[in-house]
Amino acid sequence: MLHIKIKQYHFTPTLLPSIITLALLYLMMSLAFWQLNRAEYKSNLQTIIESKQNTDPLDFNAVDKSNDNWLYQPVIIRGEFDPQFQVLYDNQVNNMVAGYSVFTPLKVSESQAILVNRGWLPVGKNRSKLPDISITDNKRNILLNGLLAPPPSKTLVLSNNANSYSKWPAVLQYIDIAEIEQHLKVKLLPMVLILNNSEQTKFDTLPIKINMRSEKHTAYAFQWFALSFTLLIIYIVVNTNRTQNS
Repeated sequence: MLHIKIKQYHFTPTLLPSIITLALLYLMMSLAFWQLNRAEYKSNLQTIIESKQNTDPLDFNAVDKSNDNWLYQPVIIRGEFDPQFQVLYDNQVNNMVAGYSVFTPLKVSESQAILVNRGWLPVGKNRSKLPDISITDNKRNILLNGLLAPPPSKTLVLSNNANSYSKWPAVLQYIDIAEIEQHLKVKLLPMVLILNNSEQTKFDTLPIKINMRSEKHTAYAFQWFALSFTLLIIYIVVNTNRTQNS
């Protein structure tokens, strides 16, 4: 058993509590540094989004899609909408109103398509009656301006999409490119196109959301560091005794 004496104070921790404390300290410190790494990533991501939104759009075919350089790149893209297989992404809130984000496949070649986020619209009073998301414009050789983005990440999933593809438009709880692709006749690119706020879409456009901003990650990191420090103090106090002078 470890025994450290400093004047009249004796630090005598036992083995099992020491192992448990060290394990908890390692876990909490790891979580703290993970949160700091996420904070740095989110901060860099926000900088990339803001900087690229102010750049001129590139031709979609000229964008390098082999790495992450395409993220949040403004592009001009030509293709053909496939209105037969549209998606309503459920539980999307805009100004405290529940609604859907509308995703429509855009064929960019004979074998490839990209999901286009055409904007947001409210659910309405009757959920059983889906909103009108029909496409009235000429479906061929459409020229669109938008921003390339990753598919929406899964957050709180109330149910899976297993039974949602029996009819179209499909009302989905989450966007899974591979899952949607199984029901289409073309390969979906692992990205989505968010239309600009213009006459291109008759729906409301929502700002790009980062699930958790860097400030929150930093705050969580501080909490984990504080908990680690508190645990260490408790461990030292509990295992320290003071001898009385005779």
